[in-house]
Amino acid sequence: MKKVLIIIKREYLVRVRTRAFLIGTIVTPLLMLALITLPIFFATRGGGVRRVTVLDQTGEPDLFDAINRSLDSRSESSEETNRNDPGVGRTRYVLTRRVIAPGEELQTVQTEFQRQAGQDPDITYLVLRGGLDKLEPEYYAKNTSDFSIGTLERAINDAVANLRLRRAGLNPSQISAYTKRVEMKRNKITSSGEVREGGGTDFVVAFVMLFFIYISVLMYGLFVMRGVIEEKQSRIVEVLVSSVKPAQMMLGKVIGIGAVGLTQIGVWVLSALVLTTFGVSAVSSRGVSMPSLPVSLLVYFVIFFVLGYFLFATLYAMVGSTVSSEEEAQQAQFPVTILLVVPMLIFNMIIANPTSGASIALSMVPFFAPTLMMMRIAVVNPPLWQILLSMAIMVATILGCVWLSARIYRVGILMYGKRPSIAELGRWIRYS
Repeated sequence: MKKVLIIIKREYLVRVRTRAFLIGTIVTPLLMLALITLPIFFATRGGGVRRVTVLDQTGEPDLFDAINRSLDSRSESSEETNRNDPGVGRTRYVLTRRVIAPGEELQTVQTEFQRQAGQDPDITYLVLRGGLDKLEPEYYAKNTSDFSIGTLERAINDAVANLRLRRAGLNPSQISAYTKRVEMKRNKITSSGEVREGGGTDFVVAFVMLFFIYISVLMYGLFVMRGVIEEKQSRIVEVLVSSVKPAQMMLGKVIGIGAVGLTQIGVWVLSALVLTTFGVSAVSSRGVSMPSLPVSLLVYFVIFFVLGYFLFATLYAMVGSTVSSEEEAQQAQFPVTILLVVPMLIFNMIIANPTSGASIALSMVPFFAPTLMMMRIAVVNPPLWQILLSMAIMVATILGCVWLSARIYRVGILMYGKRPSIAELGRWIRYS
């Protein structure tokens, strides 16, 4: 046991003291914070005034004024929603009407505007044709990817709907009440029967945790494999096996590198607790609240990371012991890596229906459980027996993989040259 502890200490300190570890540990939480706050910051600092010329060929004298009223109404609603920062980050549309007179060619007018817009990117125009019943609006601009164009489109639809209702004889003062939209609030029922606000944050949290476990397990699993290959190439392993059993060497390497990953995950979890507990002033000042992460969710996250790491690290150590170079490892690691990639390909199905039989069965597969079960916990918090059963299956699989990998590892670390075949691996396993 003392020799194993020495190997663990060596593997841990060698990696923790590197600049790459320090930079990755500190920069990752800052990067996640930037990914959350910067889009909101730039969105609220964007906007401005967009001047649009309306080429009106509809013959409807009230349509232009109705669109302007709808835009003003939306602007007032936005300012009321953002009382702490009125009008910031909102594109305000200023419309100028150009009526296409009878006998005047719309195409001729459009050609002139197109020529001007080709020289000045700020020139935009909107064509209205077809009448109120069959209105055909067309928007022309250099940039048509701006999300604020949807505001103009909704204003046109609201204006047309109001005019059609008014033409049908409804009371104009009650049209807004008749057409007022309703918003459905999403409430999540927890396993304890409590109710909390739900919505898109559950998906964000689930995907972020899926991504972190995937990247962390893959990264540290590859560290184990490359560490084994480096020791084989430098022939250090031949010296080590004279005083340490191969199984002890593999165990020390896996635990040591795993402790490095656990240290990094601990820093990230602590950062997540700080962010979700105290919030981010840059976000909350815009009326957006940070998602609240239960402590139990973070505990499950650490547990499934540890289980997932030990499972895949033993497999990567086995792969590293059977190859002699990085080039061979790139091919040999594919079957192990694909087991990590599959959950990334099917996570959308789990998110859509996390309580289905297929989702439950897939989350019990030990190679998929670290990511898929973690996603189910983040989305619906499945029954405790399912979580514990998934953990038990993973532990049993880890023990089996450790036994299998140790038998291959003890022979493979001293083998050089050609990669072993399946039959040769079978003989290594049976060798005592």
